Amino acid sequence: MTANAEVRIATLERRLTGSYTLLQALLGIRLRSVSDPESRRHLTWLSDVVAAMGLLNRRMTDEGPVDFAAYLNDATAFWRRVGEARGVRIDVRAAEALLPETHALPLAIIVHEVMSNAVRHAFPERERGSIAVAYSRASDGVSLVIRDTGVGTDALTPRDGLALVQGLVEHLGGTLAIETAAGAGVGVRVRLPIAGTTTH
Repeated sequence: MTANAEVRIATLERRLTGSYTLLQALLGIRLRSVSDPESRRHLTWLSDVVAAMGLLNRRMTDEGPVDFAAYLNDATAFWRRVGEARGVRIDVRAAEALLPETHALPLAIIVHEVMSNAVRHAFPERERGSIAVAYSRASDGVSLVIRDTGVGTDALTPRDGLALVQGLVEHLGGTLAIETAAGAGVGVRVRLPIAGTTTH
């Protein structure tokens, strides 16, 4: 890669980072003037997704696979800050398993959706607990498992935030498995097939 190309890439990265920061600031300003609970919920969700995209952008290189394990460590720092106030411990075990750019952003949003549900809903009334995140190579791609020790439920419905997760997993040709029971927490397992050797 030439010096000029490196400069152009660095300039583009700064612009993208600035754009994500500006968009988050605009959403924050808008949130201050919105009182409707449903509107606030949607705007907060969008702000969180923009934050996730900004974190992922820092880990993306020019036309190459993404170090998703490093991204997970970045993102988990945010969720740990959220969880600490509620006594929720978050543990991450992430192996070196690179992702193509086409998979990185959808999987980042999947992580956000599942973690958001777990941190905000699995431990009502400040009940203490833990969330474990595991990311590793699988025989045909990558595996992501997120499991909490929260209250669980007898059944999860699309409105529990999993409709988007299911749609993204299907879009990537993967599989989604959910294990839950009242009082036994929730476990979400995602497997994504990756063509070639990008996981090595």
